[in-house]
Formats: sequence, structure tokens, C-alpha cells
Amino acid sequence: MKKTKWMYSVLSVLLVAFVLSACGGNNEKASPSASSSESAPASSAASPSAEPSKSKDPVTLTFLIPNTEDVTPYNTIFSAFEKQTGNKVEVQALPGGDYDNMLKTRFSTGDFPDVFLMQPGTKQYVKLRAEETLYEWSGEAGVWDNIIDSINQFQKDPNGKAYGVPFGKTGQMGVFYNKDVFAKAGVEPPKNYADLIEIANKIKAAGITPFYEAVKEGWPTQVFYLTGWVTQVDPAIGEEGVQKLNVNQLKLSDIPELKDLFVKSKELKDLGFFQKNALSGTFDELQNEFGEGKIAMTFMLDGILPQLEKKFGKEFVTDKVGFFPFPSATDTGVAMITPPNQLMVPSKAKHLEQAKELVKFMISSESVNTFYASQPGIPIYKGATSELYPLQQTVQEYINNGKSMVNVQNRLTASFLDLGKILQNFHIKGDVDAALKEMDTNYVKDGNSKRLQGFE
Repeated sequence: MKKTKWMYSVLSVLLVAFVLSACGGNNEKASPSASSSESAPASSAASPSAEPSKSKDPVTLTFLIPNTEDVTPYNTIFSAFEKQTGNKVEVQALPGGDYDNMLKTRFSTGDFPDVFLMQPGTKQYVKLRAEETLYEWSGEAGVWDNIIDSINQFQKDPNGKAYGVPFGKTGQMGVFYNKDVFAKAGVEPPKNYADLIEIANKIKAAGITPFYEAVKEGWPTQVFYLTGWVTQVDPAIGEEGVQKLNVNQLKLSDIPELKDLFVKSKELKDLGFFQKNALSGTFDELQNEFGEGKIAMTFMLDGILPQLEKKFGKEFVTDKVGFFPFPSATDTGVAMITPPNQLMVPSKAKHLEQAKELVKFMISSESVNTFYASQPGIPIYKGATSELYPLQQTVQEYINNGKSMVNVQNRLTASFLDLGKILQNFHIKGDVDAALKEMDTNYVKDGNSKRLQGFE
């Protein structure tokens, strides 16, 4: 039970600390194929006039980071910062499992760091009482110029305020498929949802299971709904609808497109597209069945990639694993991406101006590329270069074409509480209305427990 809850938390709240290196765009060693984010030429994210110069009175800045993060790229960046400005950066690594509580304790006692790394999303603004405690970045010149649009929009609250600057890489969720199985069945990635059903029928006819669902562990079942959301729910309700959900002015149970996702999931089961033992399905077995070509597809997050590489080799992931988004009724759909961490600066930081200078230095093109050289992943900065798997390049193309959207759970302050458990029961009972109602009830319950506006 503890493991299930931990996995659920990663998927639907943090999406950054998954032990499989899933959600920030993977920490695995990537294939030797460099990719630049969008087509803009590499340039400093901060304007040239904002570049730091040698300080007459050097200071030592404190930088807080969870000890689950690799500090290697940060130390390299901070060394370059010191050479350019004379200001030093002292890295303070706190236990990852207790990072939030220790950070809030330091805030409550006035022991503010100068800069700290935080999980993604405006959820953190609520947690840290951002208006009272954090520096606001939305009007800061040069900071937002080179950040890709989907991340740029995600970072700001309904009032257009941004209390954190995104830093790192993005990952994805969607459909991972075995290219050899597709070739054997004579099919290509789908052009729309109806095409996906037809492909699954052909794969089943070829004697191969179309989809694997790890129902026993709960958390994997959520990926179908989260990836389906960005393709068919977001276009229907728009950003206005998401904001209404944020203040409890729209019910999940009143969104026909969300209900349709439950209908679609039930259809996959009724058509016999899942493996026979879906109720006892596990993430580990999923990897084995996928790698051995016994299943064709799985709705999954990119944390599966380092595990597949470990079991079946780098060439397998490079050459045999493909990716496509949850398709819509009319096209290939929208790629769901997971956001990076963010850099935050307390408004009462001891060295506020130098801290702001450090953040701008960290998002310069030189620093960004230093980070990606050590931590390959899908860049969030235009013109940045990182080595990617071919399937990550597919996601990059969706981002470049404006066909990507951040996971809705990172855009909502309340959470889809116990969604994995709800979906386990749904897989057994198949009651669409009951499952949707329970999802809605638990969402409101979580908003109430957090005392969020509109839920009290």
C-alpha cells in the first residue's frame, strides 16, 4: 500500500522524483542524437545587458537542493558563476524525503536560503504562501524569452504571477509501442483514435496482446486518463475550464469528454485488448512482456525507458521503442509533457539581488547546455541542445509544433485523490458513472482538506 501511494504521489502531484527517473525527462544515458528545442538559435535566456559582472564585494549564496538530485551540473554552473562574478554558491543538500517539511521549517524561522530548487507547479505557491514569501518573476526582463510556450504558460498562476523560474527538462506520458510488433502486424502509429482501435484489432489478430495494464499496482492505470485529458478534455473546456476546476466552479462529473475516457477504457477491456491477467498486472511484468514482444503497447510514463535499457539494452530502447500521444477523434492528439523543477528566491533572501543574478545566469544558454550535457532530456529552452532517444525526438517535434500540454494534475492545486484505487475498482466493476462520481468527490475532498478557495 505504501508503494502504491508513493507511486501515485509521483504521478499526479510531483512528477519529478520518480525513482525510475521518469518525470523530469529521464536521467538515463541518451542515445547519441542531439536535439535542439524548437528552431530558435541558441541564445542567452537573459538579455546581454543582464549578464553578471565581477562584484566589488563578493558574497556567498546558499542554494538548497534535495539530496536526491545530482549536484554535478549545478557545481559546474556555480563554478562558472563564481569566475564571472566573484560570488560563491554554497550547496546545501537536504534529505529528499523530508525536503518540503525542512524547507517550510526554515521559512517559519526566517532562515531563508538565497535560492532553492523546488518541485514544479503553482501548487508550490500555495504551499509556501508565495505572495508573502517569494520573489515574483513575471515582469523580470529576459527571463521568459527562451522558455517554450507550454512551460511558460504553466508556470504562471491565474493572475499571471510567477514565483518560480523553470529549470531542467521535461518528460512525457503517452503510448509506448514495440516497433517489431507493429512491423509484424503490418501497422503504423495511429492517425486518430478510431485508427488506434483498428490497429489493436490487427495486432490481436496476429496473436499478440495489444495493451498491457498493470492494474494490481494502481498507479499505471492513471496514465490513460491523464494523457487522454490533454487530447480531448483540455480542448473542450479550455484554460477557462481548468481555472473553474481550480476554484470548484466546474465538476469533473459534468465534463462529457472526461466521462468518455472511462467509456473508452472500458471498451478496450471489453474488446479483449488487455492481457488476460490485467488485475494481477505489475510494472515489472509489463517491462518483461513489452521487451519480449508479447505485448504491443502500453500507456506509460517515460520512467520505463531506463528500466527497459537495463533489461534489454540501449539499442532496444533506441531502435525498437516508439511513442505516440493519446490520439483524438480527428488527429494524432496532443503530447502530454511533465514539467521541470523550478528555481525560487525568497523575497527576504539575505542577498536578493545576487540571488536573482544567479537564477538568470543558470538559465543562460551556456549554463543550460552544461546542465543537459550532464542530464540529457527534452529541453524546455528554445535553442538548447540535448542528446535524446528517437522517441524523445518525437515528443520534441510535438512541442515544436505547439501540440504539447503539461499534465493537468500539475495545473490544478487540488489533486485527483486515490485515483489509482478508483481505477482498480473500475477495472473490476466497469461502472462508468460510479467511478467518475468517486473521482469528483475525492477531488473536492482534497480541495477541502487544503482549504483552497472555492472548496471551503
